[in-house]
Amino acid sequence: MFFLKTACTAMMLLLGFTCLSFGQEKTVTITTLVDFAPYCFKKQNAVESPREVIKPGADSLQLQGYSWDVVRESYHEMGYTVILLIAPWSRAMNYVRKEKADVIFPAIKTVKREKTFYYSKTAVDETNIVIYLRGDSNIKMPDGLTSLKGKHIAHVRGWAYGKKWEADKGVIKESTDSILQGFKMLDKNYVAGVIGYENAFDCKLQTTGLSNKYKKSSPIDHVADYLIGKKDRDVSVNLVDAFDLGKKEISSNSVLDKINKKWKWINP
Repeated sequence: MFFLKTACTAMMLLLGFTCLSFGQEKTVTITTLVDFAPYCFKKQNAVESPREVIKPGADSLQLQGYSWDVVRESYHEMGYTVILLIAPWSRAMNYVRKEKADVIFPAIKTVKREKTFYYSKTAVDETNIVIYLRGDSNIKMPDGLTSLKGKHIAHVRGWAYGKKWEADKGVIKESTDSILQGFKMLDKNYVAGVIGYENAFDCKLQTTGLSNKYKKSSPIDHVADYLIGKKDRDVSVNLVDAFDLGKKEISSNSVLDKINKKWKWINP
């Protein structure tokens, strides 16, 4: 009799735990920046919040963009509630390193990053890397970056521009805090050019009325952005894999097509 009661109690506890486990909400804490149009940028008149909870079927009240739509819809497709942390890029990367966030996007592959971070198998977005020059510049680049040996080129601090830029030792690399700061340095002849992601930098110049002020080189590289998490953290690795599964799902139904049409001037 005692054995029967004990067995029943154990079974009830097991069933209760199982039900609790199955009923538990799946969440992923994502961090990203908010000044990278058209991929991740602030909605007009939105009040910026450092933390936002977004359930499946809902959207952020503050963040918009092509990459955001791809990541959000992929996780929602897998039933995840997204906890969104907005921060400048360097701080956002530290959130992932210190495990305050599970994953971050959009991240280009670099030798240094690949030692620490686990990358999604599918890309979030892709773009060309180009050099922006003054309209009156006589610089020619028949050999890509090699043609800029000894010249000062501005780049946003903490951002990656592909392995060709990472490996180049001939260019003198000048750090800036923002995209527009680099162009101000270019205006004052402090630098000979600005390296940038073609879609994002074109968008910034268009929205600030500066499109016709500068010219740009042919692409010096083509890069993909990914979603990444810490290699040595199982939770992050599993969540990166969950994104890949979700991306596969939205690629096979109409969701990704709708995103591509929504942001139609981006070539996905």
